[in-house]
Amino acid sequence: WRPHGWEPDKYEYMDYERRRNQLLRLSHVRVVVAQGGIIWRLCKQELASDIPSGPSRDVQFFADTSQHASHQYLFDTLTQDEIETLCGLYYVGTGIGDQTVTLSWWPTPTLWSSSGLDVGYWTHSAEKTFQSRLTAIREGRAKLLTSRKWKGELSFYKNQTK
Repeated sequence: WRPHGWEPDKYEYMDYERRRNQLLRLSHVRVVVAQGGIIWRLCKQELASDIPSGPSRDVQFFADTSQHASHQYLFDTLTQDEIETLCGLYYVGTGIGDQTVTLSWWPTPTLWSSSGLDVGYWTHSAEKTFQSRLTAIREGRAKLLTSRKWKGELSFYKNQTK
């Protein structure tokens, strides 16, 4: 939670990266990253090629289930808090009582998957969009965006590749 009027800078982004990398030490988070999408890309640089395959040893604690025919499969999943940390999400006071607005450095997986950038693999367009945003953040030119603003930013791609 951040107070009304709070403005992040590139040092706040560095703190986000530190928190994200700390979260990546958890085995179930490392496995989920292998599922791809924006979460994969956000974590790729830190993990490099050290992304495990198969469920983690913690799968019984951080699991989702899938009923397939006569079998039940367990697979690792993330909590909402973990997704928010990986996307650099903040709750910022609006100055109206306890009301907050949700802002993030990166779109959530739900927002990303509703754009045309998510086609089942990481495309040149997705990488170009990612690198452009990352450069703007590191140069201190990028602002945190609300879900609505992210939808607008990603809407250009909605019918491009799907």
